Formats: sequence, structure tokens, C-alpha cells
Amino acid sequence: MNEQTDSQENDDVVVIEERDKRTQIYIVIAGVLGLALGGLIGSTLTAKKWEETYHTLEQQYQTLAADKNQMAVRVEEKVAKVDDEVEQKLQLAIQEQQDAHQVSMSKLELQVEELEKVNLSLEQQVANQREQLETVNSKNSKLNRQADMQATMLERSRELFQQELKVKQELEALEKERDDLAPKLVTLKKECDVYLEGTSWDAKSDACDKQDEANSRLSQIEQMIRVHQMDLKQMRALSEELGL
Repeated sequence: MNEQTDSQENDDVVVIEERDKRTQIYIVIAGVLGLALGGLIGSTLTAKKWEETYHTLEQQYQTLAADKNQMAVRVEEKVAKVDDEVEQKLQLAIQEQQDAHQVSMSKLELQVEELEKVNLSLEQQVANQREQLETVNSKNSKLNRQADMQATMLERSRELFQQELKVKQELEALEKERDDLAPKLVTLKKECDVYLEGTSWDAKSDACDKQDEANSRLSQIEQMIRVHQMDLKQMRALSEELGL
């Protein structure tokens, strides 16, 4: 009985173990199937969700694309507007600079005209001063010439006065000698006549020679007097010319 009981228990244990193994296999299979089914369901749900997400993203993309196009148009409009404004501002700035430049050029032209007037005035002053300087130089040269002439005239006048005084003194001496010689000549002539007549033993033989010498000297004196008189006349004329 015991052996039968033990054998029966062993069979039950084997059966239970086999059942347990099968159960485990079933559980595993069921788990795998569950996972597969869950994955399939999850995939399906995920695919659906992804499709919805894709459509949403596509709509958002289309919206963004449209917004981008609109933004691009607005940006282009703004850029064009900005370009117009910049161009207008640039043109205005250029015009302002041109106006300022024209004003500066006008001022410079006025300054140049004023400087030209001043330059002309200075040139005229320089010309006048140069003319005055030339006049002064001419006057100085004239004064120098006059001074030289006066110095020369003074020297010549001094020489002329000295020469005139000498001639006058010589003339006076000649006239005195002539006046002294005239009475002697009369006496010598009488002595010569007496000697020639032979009427007196007191007559000297050289009386006629002395008479001839006296006549010759008197003639020489008369000639020298005339020469000195002519010299004095020329000296007086020269003195008148020199303003002396």
C-alpha cells in the first residue's frame, strides 16, 4: 500500500511539475503574445498618433511657410521702404552738404575777392612807395650831384679867386713897373739923342742900348698887361656863370 501510495504520489508530483512547466510555457507564450499584441496595439496607436502629429506639424509647417512668405513680403516692403528712406536721407544729406559747400565756396569767393582787393591796394601802395623811393633816390642823386658840383664849384671858385688875385697882383706890379719905366724911358731917349748928336761929352755910349732895352721891356709889359686883363675878363665871366 505504501509503495503504491508512494508511486502515486510520485506520479502526481510529475504531473504537477509537467503542468507547472506547461503553465510557465503558456505564461511565457501568453506574455510574448501579450507583448506582441501590446506592441502591435502600441505601434498602431503610435502610428496613428504620429500621423496626427505629422499632420499637425505639416499644418504648422504650412502655416510657418505662409507666415514666412508674408514675413518675407513685409521684410521686403520694409527693406524697400527703408531703402527709400535711406535714399531720401542720403539725398537730403548730399543736398545739405552741397548747400553747405556752396555756402563755404561763396564765403571763400568773397574772401578771395577781399584778399584780391587788399592785394591790389597793397600792390598800389608798394608801387607808390617804390615811386616815392625812386623820387627820393633821384632827389638824393640830384642833391649828391649838386653837392659834388658845389664842392667842385667851391674848389674851382677858390682856385679862381686865388688865380684872379694872383693875376691882379701881377697886373698891378706890371702897371707899376710900366708907370715907373715911362719917365726913365724919356730920360734914356734924351741921353740917346744927345749921344747920337755928339753935342755933349757927358753922354754915355750905352744910352741908346738902355733905351732899346727899356722900350723892349715896356712893350713886353704892355703885352703882359693886355694878357692879364684878358685873363681877368675871362675869370669874371666864369664867375658870373658859376653864380659867384
